[in-house]
Amino acid sequence: MLDPDPTPITEGTYAVPAGHLAVVVHHLTCTTPLPPRKKPKGLVLRREKRMYPNVYRELFRMVGRDWLWTSRLMIEDDALLKILLDPGVAIFTLHSDDGPMGMVELDIGDPTYPEISFFGLVPAAMGQGVGGWLMSHVLQTLFDGGAEKVRLNTCTLDSPQALRFYLRVGFKAERREVRVFPDPRAVGLLDEDAAPFVPRL
Repeated sequence: MLDPDPTPITEGTYAVPAGHLAVVVHHLTCTTPLPPRKKPKGLVLRREKRMYPNVYRELFRMVGRDWLWTSRLMIEDDALLKILLDPGVAIFTLHSDDGPMGMVELDIGDPTYPEISFFGLVPAAMGQGVGGWLMSHVLQTLFDGGAEKVRLNTCTLDSPQALRFYLRVGFKAERREVRVFPDPRAVGLLDEDAAPFVPRL
């Protein structure tokens, strides 16, 4: 979880501990929905009313492995189940005949100021216009539900296209912070071959 009030750092160069990663996190907001987009053929978007931790983590890894998504892998089953059953959390899974295609997790505890906690596609779904349709649908759902401003964050480990995509669809950067955390490959949360573009140190 991100620190809601992180300590400012001063200008300079900082050593990152061995077995850890450092990223820049961009916090973004959006105040207007996207125009409706035609859903790509063969896709089914389903809101999950009850999702077990092992099923959630499997999809979480499928979507986030290459970008070293970690937060939902670091907590115990009981804590994750509490999140999954929280009425202020909405989880959507995207499917095609070939299997899972993506996931969205929303924090709608405050419907006027919701957050897109996770938004991602499996590698096979990228570059096909799926992300644009999915984001359009998500934003329309949130604004129809009373949202005034939608929050989202992305970091420098995410897909190189992620930040450009979010800015292109109407999000604006509000602030940034630096986050240091254990490399999930070093502690066994992800396999050694995950994110080969990020060297292990």
